[in-house]
Formats: sequence, structure tokens, C-alpha cells
Amino acid sequence: MAGTTVDDRINGLPLVLKSYNDAFRNHEVEVPMMVLNAQRGRDKRTVISELGGDKADDIYTDFVSSLKENISEIREMEGAPETFRKLKSKEVSVVVSTGFPVDVAEPLVDHLGWISDGLVDSWICSELVGASRPDPAMILDSMKRYKVDDPGIVIKVDDTMKGIEEGRNASVYTIAVLTGTQSIQQLDGSGPDMILRSVKEIPDHLEKKRML
Repeated sequence: MAGTTVDDRINGLPLVLKSYNDAFRNHEVEVPMMVLNAQRGRDKRTVISELGGDKADDIYTDFVSSLKENISEIREMEGAPETFRKLKSKEVSVVVSTGFPVDVAEPLVDHLGWISDGLVDSWICSELVGASRPDPAMILDSMKRYKVDDPGIVIKVDDTMKGIEEGRNASVYTIAVLTGTQSIQQLDGSGPDMILRSVKEIPDHLEKKRML
């Protein structure tokens, strides 16, 4: 969600990266911003467990608190609602996925109103499936939920390297978008089938590919 369908920038700073950085610094753990940026898309508890040492639990608590405090400030990415409506008009099942924990993901989706407005069918997070990207567990769980057996008719969209790797590991069609904090060179290195500027371009791309 964050960076793909959700604009998590607050006062020009990506909330996820700022919350990571603040939480680590609160406990005097130095992690370069470049390292944190490379973790985008992964399960947040997993990242902090790997980088926080014996302070990981307290760092994670601070990180989640920061996210929760700012949920009301988070907006949907420009073009996301229109793309959802177009996909739904073509009877495409839409699932949004995230590395946020349940107690952040659920109120965030509620805040954006996507399910109540009929724009998306459901949401999934790595905490619910017990595996972090690039493990394809979230995609496979969603496919099972909607009784989809053929990965060739599934499209994974993400703004992170780990998210694109997740899609490749599930053998689905992958689209990278440039609205996140990772560069086109980084995203291209993860091997997406297509790179687009944003989710706004997805319907036209799929129609040209005769996939919609």
C-alpha cells in the first residue's frame, strides 16, 4: 500500500521511513537511511527484529505508535481510486497488501474507505500470513481466497524491490511503479514485467496488453 496506492508522505517525508528512523534513534540504534529504504515492502516487525538487536521490541512499539498517530494524515495515491473503479468495472478482484501489522493496516484501510466504498475487495498483511516479502505468501493466500489457480491471470503492482520479487516468486505478472522511494534502477534490477510511473497508468497498460 504505502508508496503504491497510499501516499504516506507527511510534510514531504515518507512516514514509514521517518517512523523507522525515529524509533531506532529513540533507542540509540543507528541504521543508515539507505538501509532502511532498502527494507521497504517487508514486514515491519521482521525488519526491526533484524536491525534492532536486543532493543527490537521497544523499537517496534515506538514505530507502530508513530504510524498509528499519523493514520488520519495519510492519503490515497493520486489515481488509485480511479484505477480501482476501472478494475472493478471489469470484474477484477482487487486486494491491497502491506507489510504493516494488522493494528495499523486495518484502521488505515478503514480511514481510506476503500472497502466500504466498494473500491477493493479485501486487504492482506504479512503478519496475517506469517511471512515477509519476498515470500509470495500474501499473493498465494489471496489467490486461494478468490479461487484463482492460474498465476498467469494475476497482476502484482508494487513500488519496492521486495514487492516485485514477491510477485516473481508467485509467478504472476509484475508491474513496478515509481511513486515510492526506490529508484527506477533499483526496481528494474528486481526484474518486473513492466515499469509505470504510477497506478494511474495501469488500466491503459492492461488494455493495450489485452489483459483487461
